Amino acid sequence: MKKIPTEIVEKLKAIVGSNNYIDNPEQMAAYVNDIWNQYHGVTPLILKPINTEMVASIVTLCNECNIGVVPQGGNTGLVGGSIPSESDAEIIISMERMNKVLDIDVINYTMTVEAGCILVAVQEAAFAVNRLFPLSLGAEGSCQIGGNLATNAGGTAVLRYGNAKELVLGLEVVLPNGKIINGLRGLRKDNTGYDIKQLFLGSEGTLGIITKAVLKLFPLPADKVTSLVALSSLEAAPKLLATMREVTGDNITAFEYMDRVCVDMLEKRTELSDPFAVKYDHFALVELTSSRDNAGLQTLLEEIITAMIEAGDVVDAVVASSETQAAQLWKMREMLAEVYRLDGGGLTFDISVPVSSVPEFIKKASQACTQEYSAGVVMAFGHIGDGNVHFIFLKPNNVPVNDFLSATDEVSTLVYDIAASFNGSFSAEHGIGLLKKHDLVRYKSEVEINLMRTVKKALDPNNIMNPNKII
Repeated sequence: MKKIPTEIVEKLKAIVGSNNYIDNPEQMAAYVNDIWNQYHGVTPLILKPINTEMVASIVTLCNECNIGVVPQGGNTGLVGGSIPSESDAEIIISMERMNKVLDIDVINYTMTVEAGCILVAVQEAAFAVNRLFPLSLGAEGSCQIGGNLATNAGGTAVLRYGNAKELVLGLEVVLPNGKIINGLRGLRKDNTGYDIKQLFLGSEGTLGIITKAVLKLFPLPADKVTSLVALSSLEAAPKLLATMREVTGDNITAFEYMDRVCVDMLEKRTELSDPFAVKYDHFALVELTSSRDNAGLQTLLEEIITAMIEAGDVVDAVVASSETQAAQLWKMREMLAEVYRLDGGGLTFDISVPVSSVPEFIKKASQACTQEYSAGVVMAFGHIGDGNVHFIFLKPNNVPVNDFLSATDEVSTLVYDIAASFNGSFSAEHGIGLLKKHDLVRYKSEVEINLMRTVKKALDPNNIMNPNKII
């Protein structure tokens, strides 16, 4: 794509009005760099439309003039999917000013929102009417719901409520030709042909721009119990999960794994401390919830833990006695992404395998990493309840990051190959973006890749929509 002519830039400005764009490069840093400072782009213009019609007009003009469009939510992604190229030939459409909650139907358990709504604002709007929107992740104070849907975000409650795509009933989308699909229907049954909305959920803005959505709501939890459980072994984690599912059914909301390295690093880098007097090696952060008050969840959890101690799979447990203590336990899990960056970083992997295969994957991947580079340290945590492991290979503190990356350039392929051997995924919840394009070609079949390209070509023949991302 060629540099955008000045007269087209001026037409794009006129569409949104004088207060709804940025053309000063000094004010663009938050939009053209990713949060890990790995990707850096250039754009002549950042547009901030205030309604769907503006979005459609922008995209129509860009399609006619063959100008790349990079849709952007909160720019909290981890794979460079919302960063423009360095060509200066793409404009950014930030959805931040389309941030209204349009409707809440408490009887239908639905909420209609604009794509620029911050995730925590969606959660709070649901809570205000005694309802729950369960999507929850570390960036919820800054990520936007449109970006969550476009990337099919995961988070801590997938075990019970599913990924973002499972929390959507309807979408409004602007297509690459500027036409608008109005599918804002709050229906749980609509068997009228292809489920078109699923094309855009997880497409990372490459097929269209999500402008509004109808979201599913749920009853608020009235009873909740949170516990950090010390496990006798890594293999005990899926055993505990299976037992809890058998005994409690849908009451399990979260089941998060942490290893010893995680706890040691929390103590090193934060004010948090190990709640156990003994240094155990494996932990599960579990949470049960029920919409029924006084559902007896704490008694149920304690009975399960007692039985698992007798079976030799659990060695100790801390059950939160208050919301404050529960929040402290959750903070241990939530701080992990930050502390490994503070420790100097390394290689990060967002892997998913069948839950039953998680222990063997972690062991095989750990062995492969340390055989390749013995001075590195493995750190494993994640949403083990849905098979998603955040597997980190940390560099030694005294080794520059570039030297570490150079010495471990084969490690990523080793880890991904191990995940593939379990029929796993190399990107469980973070997407493809720019970072994992070459991995997609390696691990997806030729039939799947060609089908993706066919869909992209059919909807976006001029390749203007988030060009060069995913495929």
